[in-house]
Amino acid sequence: MYKSILVPLDGSALSETSLNHVVELAESKNPPAVVLLRAREPMDSGVRQRLSSDLARQLDEAYQEEMEEYLEKTSAFLAEKGISARTVAVTGSAAEAILDYARQNDTDIIVMSSHGRTGIARWAFGSVTEKVLKESSIPVLVIPHK
Repeated sequence: MYKSILVPLDGSALSETSLNHVVELAESKNPPAVVLLRAREPMDSGVRQRLSSDLARQLDEAYQEEMEEYLEKTSAFLAEKGISARTVAVTGSAAEAILDYARQNDTDIIVMSSHGRTGIARWAFGSVTEKVLKESSIPVLVIPHK
């Protein structure tokens, strides 16, 4: 049914609840391409200015390495289920990274979990899921927080 599934992850166990649904969607004679994407916000410019350029570079490299290791571990989980997944780690706004990747790579569906924030927490942190739902031109399967 789907040829390409994008799975945004933020490193939390809650975001990984979407993986069970990805497994179900991918079980077919012609499994779709699965892409695990993790985005991180860039370092605040004020913080970056207070650090030496060498330290800022080291922190960026450490964050990138941590994201890639996490995605590889998550990809291995899917591989155990017989599903091959490609990984993408980017720096930038999570919602924008998700939407940009989907637009530029012929993605058929986005499968993601919702953190279920409400009230002030939702207002203060924003909702990546809500932004993706509002702006996506393709289907978005949202796994609700329980």
